[in-house]
Amino acid sequence: MRYLVVGGTGHTGERLVRRLLRKGNEVRVLTRRTEEDEILDGLVEWGAIPCHGDCNKRWTLWEALEGCDALVSCAHIRYSDVIVQACQTLGVKRYLQMSSTRRFTQFPCPSSLEVIAGEEEIEASDLDWTIIRPTMIFGGRRDQNLTRLVEWFRKRPWFPIFGIGRNLVQPVFVEDLVDAIEAALERPEASIGRAFTIAGPDPIRYRRFLREVAKAAGRRHPVFPTMPFHAAMTASKFVPGFIARRTLTREQIRRLAENKDADITEAKEALDYSPRPFNETIAMKANGEAEVEKVYVVE
Repeated sequence: MRYLVVGGTGHTGERLVRRLLRKGNEVRVLTRRTEEDEILDGLVEWGAIPCHGDCNKRWTLWEALEGCDALVSCAHIRYSDVIVQACQTLGVKRYLQMSSTRRFTQFPCPSSLEVIAGEEEIEASDLDWTIIRPTMIFGGRRDQNLTRLVEWFRKRPWFPIFGIGRNLVQPVFVEDLVDAIEAALERPEASIGRAFTIAGPDPIRYRRFLREVAKAAGRRHPVFPTMPFHAAMTASKFVPGFIARRTLTREQIRRLAENKDADITEAKEALDYSPRPFNETIAMKANGEAEVEKVYVVE
């Protein structure tokens, strides 16, 4: 198969590109990175073909896509209209797009509305599409979710909780997510025209989630000072903007109040999806075992 991967140098995309190359596929990577970039250099060494451009410059996407059998996008779903048009114009039917469970939030915001609009654009197309909706993704040092939290606990024995910490979370390990994407590509009869939610094996309470992260970071007895949600929301109104940008936004505080559990039954049945427990995978992350250079060893 000849794939074009959009977002192929990102945290998830880099791992997917390496998986596809291992299976003997030809993989092109649409990227804005330069030839001297360490991540791109590593992919090229594995056999990836760099195609410089991005979805804001449609002609670069068209040039990269010409002659491909399928397009996989790990980039933001806001570009789905551009990608759908390119696939339809060039006759590329197979399209897999990574989305987000943010579309199910109880507190709609511009980012969640973008996700919903992007999915609707794909579902209305005549392409052989699949949508993969991960929860919070974590893994190597480049994840933007748990890296800072692990580092926080390495430096401090405490972490603030808004509310009482009983809301549910279900983060997904990046390698398990790539398993699901790879399975969807290899099982078109089970995945075309479907959207799958991808998460960890079981939902866990937020307070327990924090304890597992702290334990992985070497903190055996973390302390969690609490603040009622209404007090946090009120205080955020008076926090100067330059401070708020470095902590939590009102939107993030609000979303901490909702459950983020996910039903992965369809992924288990159609994709044979079998994610690993959170305590195991967060320990892998904290110990450095989830880094690309550790997982993808050149044989």
